[in-house]
Amino acid sequence: MRRPPLAAALLALAAACAAPRPQQRPIPRPPPGPSRLVGAEISFSAPDLAGREVQVGGAAGRGLVQVVDFWASWCEPCKEQLPHLDRLARDHRGEGLRVTGVAFDEDRAAVEAFLAPAPVAFQILWDPGGTALGERLDVQRLPTTLVIDRRGVVRHVHRGYDRAEGEKLDDEVRQLLAEPAP
Repeated sequence: MRRPPLAAALLALAAACAAPRPQQRPIPRPPPGPSRLVGAEISFSAPDLAGREVQVGGAAGRGLVQVVDFWASWCEPCKEQLPHLDRLARDHRGEGLRVTGVAFDEDRAAVEAFLAPAPVAFQILWDPGGTALGERLDVQRLPTTLVIDRRGVVRHVHRGYDRAEGEKLDDEVRQLLAEPAP
């Protein structure tokens, strides 16, 4: 029996699609370059979830070690990092550490819904879509975490999160807390 050319082509295409394929590796992306913020003093403001404007850095942060984390509720590594930051905030609360999260979600209700079952012990600010702070503070991916010393100078920037990054963050915070206040 002779098959029409279109039917034969479709049958061949279906067979090719069903055949096992070699394991594809993700295309490696080069890591983002070093942040231009390291060594710079930063100061910014953003609203909290109640709409009150909150100052971060500058005079508001002098004398404190600050960890500022840019995150979103849809970001898987961010979801893994928030409990780590919560523990860090709780463990060093009385030692001069301030942790601040800045949510980049478009919808404030999404942030509130995400935090409702697992509230954190640090302040959450909101920059819808990262439009006000993303480019200004060199946020190239989420999460991005800034570690700021007692003088208000960015000493470390973490892009992404895994257990090793969390351990480095812990060490950096301990070292900065051990430095004398200005």
